Amino acid sequence: MNVAIAGGGPGGLLTANFLEEKFKDTCNITMFDASERTGGKIMTRRFESAPVLYEAGAAELYDYSATGPDPLRQLVRSLGLKTVPMDSRTVILDGRILRGRTDIRRLCGRDTLAAIDAFRRRCAEALTPGQYYEGSPRSDNAHPWAHRSCEEILNEVPDATARKYLRVAAHSDLATEPHLTNGLNGLKNFLMDVPGYMQIYSIEGGNEMLATRVRERLARTRIETGARVTRIQRNSDDTYRLYYRRDHATQHGDFDAVFAALPHNWLGAVQWGGEELERAMRRHVACYDRPAHYLRVSTLFCEPFWRDLIPGSWFMLDAFGGCCVYDEGARHDVGEYGVLSWLLAGSDALSLGNLDDAALTAMTLDSLPEPLAAQARCAWMETKVHRWMASVNGLPGGSPVEETRHAHLPEPEHHPGLFLVGDYLFDSTLNGTLDSADFATDLFEAWMLEREMAASVPVTGYGEGAPGGEAWDWSFDGEYVRDRVRA
Repeated sequence: MNVAIAGGGPGGLLTANFLEEKFKDTCNITMFDASERTGGKIMTRRFESAPVLYEAGAAELYDYSATGPDPLRQLVRSLGLKTVPMDSRTVILDGRILRGRTDIRRLCGRDTLAAIDAFRRRCAEALTPGQYYEGSPRSDNAHPWAHRSCEEILNEVPDATARKYLRVAAHSDLATEPHLTNGLNGLKNFLMDVPGYMQIYSIEGGNEMLATRVRERLARTRIETGARVTRIQRNSDDTYRLYYRRDHATQHGDFDAVFAALPHNWLGAVQWGGEELERAMRRHVACYDRPAHYLRVSTLFCEPFWRDLIPGSWFMLDAFGGCCVYDEGARHDVGEYGVLSWLLAGSDALSLGNLDDAALTAMTLDSLPEPLAAQARCAWMETKVHRWMASVNGLPGGSPVEETRHAHLPEPEHHPGLFLVGDYLFDSTLNGTLDSADFATDLFEAWMLEREMAASVPVTGYGEGAPGGEAWDWSFDGEYVRDRVRA
């Protein structure tokens, strides 16, 4: 089987990894990426003023192994990568540094602390760790918070300071505004601050090491960089033709199957050949059209001047609607230097992304409470800005959440060999990307098995191989085969 993968980001790399694992020597794989690198949103960079690392893209990975098997954690271990745990409880609100419950009670009052505690208890009652881990379209669509906005849920918190605290703590995880996503998506992000649901970690040497090691492991995948996929269509012999642009010229290749492992915002830039496929892809794009935005401003300082006041791997800051500020020195060896990386999200990220780097540098330094802002201006050395507009989804899974098979197989009747892979189909994380790649390659396995059975059993008629002596209906048995393989 000749297989194409459109997209060399984490989805494409993980898809290629699963194909090589599951099908050994039975697939020839070609991966196409528009840029000159693979890894997509997994990006670790260095400053120019000093040999210091910072995360320019995906900030962290999530560990669910306390609740059940964690495939991403298992992959990280199998690649020989070491990890660094990350944790923090600090929120800066109206200039007050709140490092935990004691600070909240002392600086905001007992009523505010009680309201925060009550809301988190309510969240834990609405979704247990087991339900959080398992997840399914059926249970998500049936959840009462799925039919309300996150804004409505937050407005039910009686204490104004507690409401602001909760907004600030969750905004950069939502990557959008509370009124633009539903309560269930908000709930899953609120629970990230509740013990027992997950742990957060980073990869020693930079998160991009994950993409590098996966790419190095690939033995039968040809990687074509600088090749932007422009069109995908089915041929008359049921193969697929993939067109791509390289060096100002359009080229193409024919494949038995195609995996489109592209970010949601790139799907609309591809031409989908044929009326059925074009209609299916328009519907698919519309179903998940909740663009969310990130803007990362990473700054190198001559010293970590904030450490005596702010512990932990990050802190939440009430500027820019609520942003996360990572202490990169908590996971990377930065020597005598200090690095803070502001992760702006949602509307502020979209609006401020139009400003130049110098303006963004000044705004982020000034966002710190005094006297930290003054110290930041004195200690500043260099700033790097990375813009990730529409790079994630503000309502992962869609609303209502689509059945998983349909989400990955957009037009099964006439295009059974075209599969989709994306974090937006699950939860906009690297964990979700891996789950999507795993599921899509399971569907591919079922399709291959169905083709083999079709080649050995009459499609219609009676005789040997026809169950119960009845006509073999592949529209039904194809579903049966997929369900059996998936199980």
